Amino acid sequence: MKFRNEFFIALNLWQNGWSENQDKRNQLAIELKKESELLDEKYKIVDGACYRKRFIYPSDMLEVIWEDHKVDGITSWTTDISYAEFFKGKFRDGAVTAAIFECNPEKHNVIINLNKLWACNSFIEAIYSFNEIHPDHCVAIYNFNDSQKEVILDVPLRGSQICVMSGVSSSFDAICDLENIPESERPKRFKQLIDGGACIEEVTYIKKEAAIRAVQNTKQKFAELLESFDQNK
Repeated sequence: MKFRNEFFIALNLWQNGWSENQDKRNQLAIELKKESELLDEKYKIVDGACYRKRFIYPSDMLEVIWEDHKVDGITSWTTDISYAEFFKGKFRDGAVTAAIFECNPEKHNVIINLNKLWACNSFIEAIYSFNEIHPDHCVAIYNFNDSQKEVILDVPLRGSQICVMSGVSSSFDAICDLENIPESERPKRFKQLIDGGACIEEVTYIKKEAAIRAVQNTKQKFAELLESFDQNK
């Protein structure tokens, strides 16, 4: 199929970013979605799970955790969870946590699957030809290529889909107190942790069941607060 120049321009602008300017992001998303709608449906298929790193702030907690539905608009996801973990780090000032969401999108959620594009010879040939004439409109496209394993989706953020969260572990002594480990045993246990690569009191990730439990515990605290509020009315 023939790829429009307008699609390449829209994709390049999207991948070039928007410097946290949400109005600009929305406009770029509108243009990319409009151009993507003209493409073959084979570029809008996702074969497995997609992941998105998102820093969660206190203002997000009610929608993401309690309501399990926060509208996030058109956003970039990845099929590579390792890339999601690496992307933008584990900590940001003011954020409660860096959460990674996992979803298996429905067909209507997919704006464009860039993995499918880069696996297609006709796309590679078309972008090469376009770059020969308009190199300024291909810088971001070639910079990222398919390294991000990017899929662009329109799906809400759901706390029930969090599979990884960042946080700071308790102090070593607090952990030992919790486990009733005597003082005489602690130096040996500390060395075992360090030798095993554990990062005590540093920002780290909790995954799978531990992340699910953390979300459930937070939701339970919301429920208790709401119940207490109702009783004090």
